[in-house]
Amino acid sequence: MTTEDDEQNQLMTHDTLWNQIAWTIYKVDDQGKYKMTLEGYDDHLVMTVPFADATQEEAGEAKQRVLRNESSPLEYFMYKRLLDPKSLAQAMGIAVWRLKRHFKPEVFKKLDQNKLEEYAKIFNVQVDDLINFREDA
Repeated sequence: MTTEDDEQNQLMTHDTLWNQIAWTIYKVDDQGKYKMTLEGYDDHLVMTVPFADATQEEAGEAKQRVLRNESSPLEYFMYKRLLDPKSLAQAMGIAVWRLKRHFKPEVFKKLDQNKLEEYAKIFNVQVDDLINFREDA
């Protein structure tokens, strides 16, 4: 037998088109308790879709920079996975300025295997996809 509190503690996720983000929507009920809900979900997407579209546009621009050897594949995958420099730096446990250095092709080529593996894990790709820039990874 499940109680209302047990139901509130369950984590219910809703996948978006991009499958990289999981959402849980909560609202306060009449008793002031948080409840999971689908209400307002579409409103939330209305705010998220423009962000995701803009990020995908950034990914396209980053791809061109990678192909021109002006940036590393890290920048492309960051945007492709709907991240920004601050969130990626936090995930890596490094400062944003250091992350931005990793975007420089000459610095990227010198990254050690451990760093590359950390990035690959965050992006959910293989290290080889980073090194040889496989955009479809």
